[in-house]
Amino acid sequence: MSRYICRCRVKSHLSSSVAHNATALYIIQFANYILPLITVPYVVRVLTPTGYGLVAFGQSFIGYFIVFIEYGFSYSATRKISVTRHDPMTVSQTVFSVLGAKLLLCLIGFLVLLLLINLVPVLRQNRILLIILYLAALGNVMFPTWLFQGMERMVNISVINLLIRLLVTVGIFTLIKRPEDYLLYAALSSLGAIFAGTLGIYCAFYYFDLLICLPSWQGIYEVLNEGWTLFLAQASVSLYTVGNPFILGLLTTTSIVGYYSAAEKIVRAIVGLLNPISQAVYPRFSKIAIESRTRMVFWIRKLFYFMGSIGLFLTIILFIMAPIIVKIILGVDYKSSVKVIQIMAALPFIVSFSNVLGIQVMLPLDKDKIYTMLLFLGGIINIIIALILVPIYHQYGMAIAVLLSEVFITLSQLFYCYRSNLLVDC
Repeated sequence: MSRYICRCRVKSHLSSSVAHNATALYIIQFANYILPLITVPYVVRVLTPTGYGLVAFGQSFIGYFIVFIEYGFSYSATRKISVTRHDPMTVSQTVFSVLGAKLLLCLIGFLVLLLLINLVPVLRQNRILLIILYLAALGNVMFPTWLFQGMERMVNISVINLLIRLLVTVGIFTLIKRPEDYLLYAALSSLGAIFAGTLGIYCAFYYFDLLICLPSWQGIYEVLNEGWTLFLAQASVSLYTVGNPFILGLLTTTSIVGYYSAAEKIVRAIVGLLNPISQAVYPRFSKIAIESRTRMVFWIRKLFYFMGSIGLFLTIILFIMAPIIVKIILGVDYKSSVKVIQIMAALPFIVSFSNVLGIQVMLPLDKDKIYTMLLFLGGIINIIIALILVPIYHQYGMAIAVLLSEVFITLSQLFYCYRSNLLVDC
């Protein structure tokens, strides 16, 4: 009876702030993934596969720098904030240390970008596009999603993000008229990120009464050290996510990049529907892992069924509806994208399990190093398979590489969790 009462109390406690934050994260997800899909039918037709592929190539390359700047703070800083949220001084010191670290990484990244532009011909040819797209990295420095997530106060910042994305969407429909407008399209995306970051910082000071304290080198070093392992994890993920259009562009043409990127954007948007749930429960699971292993395992099992069911449903819909989705969203010029979507349609189901195993089990139990190693191996597998298949099968080879790398990551996480008894009550 006491155990039943305990479970009811836990359930009530979880369902309050977690539900609100999940809703807020879905607003952000809508702004980041679903809302851009509204512009995709227009943009892919106006810019043509070549122009759209060129921007996707540039965004993919700059994506590496954004991963470098994020540095795993979305998990390490969130975890730290969630534990110290009732100590204003510690929270303020953490915030300014993270902002200082991200600004430092942003400056280093820009210098590296300039160096690569001078050394690599294909990058030099598109230097203006790359510099414009890099402005989004500055917006990433300022946008404190990790702070609001750790404090479990996501509603306000999610609304800001949504409003900025809506303005960008209006700008795209208003200003993008010709294939030559691909630079303007890139500029709208980057300026939106900067405005969102500026408003995000303002909200952070307004809602949390942050104390102004200049970051020290010691504080910057500490947050970098705390996020190092998770940065490697995020960098490993980028090997089979944000970097694929860039790899594809090096091996094929910008038109093929366009076919793949348009399909991947749709698939990632569907997979992204799982992320708000995962992100919303992560701070709570981080606390439960410390307080009670039994409660953690109890909720993990429920989350498995819940996430798996949603993932399976999304996979089935994506596979069956791929021809219709491409016809409506992308148009007749993107028929080659249908098979790409169908190959990658299994990702929602696969990722639903890897999110639970990796983010809700391994990270809260401080298995950061093995988590990172498995993601890194998955990224290496993606690159190896891509180098073999892309020259032969082009965009389809890249889709196969992504699918196989995700399968490897999920199965290896499952094997490790059961081998280490992480899913067993203590």
